[in-house]
Amino acid sequence: MRTIISILAIVVIGLTLGATSAWYLIRNHHGIGGIESGPWTAWPFAGGSEADPYTMAMVAREGTIPLGATEGLAFEANSDSQDLPLDLSCDYRISGLTPPAKLWTLALYQPGGEIVRSRDGGIAAIHSGELVRFADGSFRIHISATPKSGNWLSVGGSGRFYIVLRAYDTPVSSSSRSVAPRMPRIVQQGCAS
Repeated sequence: MRTIISILAIVVIGLTLGATSAWYLIRNHHGIGGIESGPWTAWPFAGGSEADPYTMAMVAREGTIPLGATEGLAFEANSDSQDLPLDLSCDYRISGLTPPAKLWTLALYQPGGEIVRSRDGGIAAIHSGELVRFADGSFRIHISATPKSGNWLSVGGSGRFYIVLRAYDTPVSSSSRSVAPRMPRIVQQGCAS
């Protein structure tokens, strides 16, 4: 009898630890084989047959359609460059360069996957073709509820959000995992009290 109880306890502990670790990996977007650069993370295998089970579960949980390996790569940021969670009550500046791509888009999403809306009801998104850039090709995008000069994404509402930068037709792929791509910095500029 003692042996059966010991075996059952080991099975229960193993199942609990396995389920908890899988939940944590899927919930916190830590897929195997991710490319990380500062607060940005991308999963190059998410849209292919080589996707690991955790990445496939993450895609299924979010209900998204990942870009295929030949289409491009989507980078997500859930925090700023100081590792603070992104909050709609704060102003942010995204600045620097992106990996080379024919086109890229940057959009803001709420934790449930809905796109963040601006104060006038539009969507909080921008693409590389409509940016004002500096002479060296770098850019600065302001995320704020109040108007800013230059590139500005108007946001409304409150709560957490995350940023998705989709680079289309980019050479950044799984072969570049050893060298993190250069990604723009996300800097908090202050928060409403």
